[in-house]
Amino acid sequence: MPTISEALMLASSQLRNSSVPNDLLDAQTLLAHALGKDRTYLIINFNQTLSDEVLKQFQNYIDRRSTREPLQYIVGKQEFFGLDFEVTPDVLIPRPETELIVEETIRLAASLSHPIVIDVGTGSGCIAVSVARELSKAQVVATDISSKALTVAARNAKRNGVEDQIKFVAGDLFQEIPPNLKADFILSNPPYIAASEMPGLQLEVRDWEPKVALTDFGDGLQFYRRLLAEAPDYLQSNGVLIFELGYQQSEQIKALVDRHIWNDPRALQDFQGIDRTMVLSRR
Repeated sequence: MPTISEALMLASSQLRNSSVPNDLLDAQTLLAHALGKDRTYLIINFNQTLSDEVLKQFQNYIDRRSTREPLQYIVGKQEFFGLDFEVTPDVLIPRPETELIVEETIRLAASLSHPIVIDVGTGSGCIAVSVARELSKAQVVATDISSKALTVAARNAKRNGVEDQIKFVAGDLFQEIPPNLKADFILSNPPYIAASEMPGLQLEVRDWEPKVALTDFGDGLQFYRRLLAEAPDYLQSNGVLIFELGYQQSEQIKALVDRHIWNDPRALQDFQGIDRTMVLSRR
């Protein structure tokens, strides 16, 4: 039976031959998962011999990763805003840049005692759950068109102890939101990849993540048009709309903003200096 060190060498070679990025790191993560340990354990115990059972499970993980199945779907989780989230192929994998939405919401909500938040297209629930954890007096309504995604999101709310703060609603955007509900914040990470850009995406994204969460099957701006048109009906006066946007979409989205309804939009940049989040307040 191979040792931890030997198994990692073989596995990283297999991943590298399948053009998997970060082959050694992924192999370490998957072996640690198979062992029920962390990566530090692998370093300390590199000469430990692996059992047949662990080796078989590890090889299964490596074979799956070799097909470019995302690491997060194999281990079934992803960290976001310091919290642990379950992820399945029914939901988009949370990205670090989406944390900008949470950070800005927390900053702007500092003066509010009981903020009301709507999270449109909640997916895994990463935005709704993170906001609820940080704003203990907030009440959140989280919507998604996918009932399977809502099931995952509800489990994540319970996993992180905020199930009593969040109401999950199945529907397209604001379809099932009570018309008398007026929120302080509407948040969204909508499908913004244009259909023409889908073929060029990383295989892990293009072939594995839910397409309905990635693209509008059009020009990538469809959901922004709807958000900008429909959100005012569900916002308080001076309420704030915060959403993620795609690479080079900032100016296109600003051109869609009706200045009679919204104050001037403000873009927030991600760690690469790219406009990634748009913030608008209702007049």
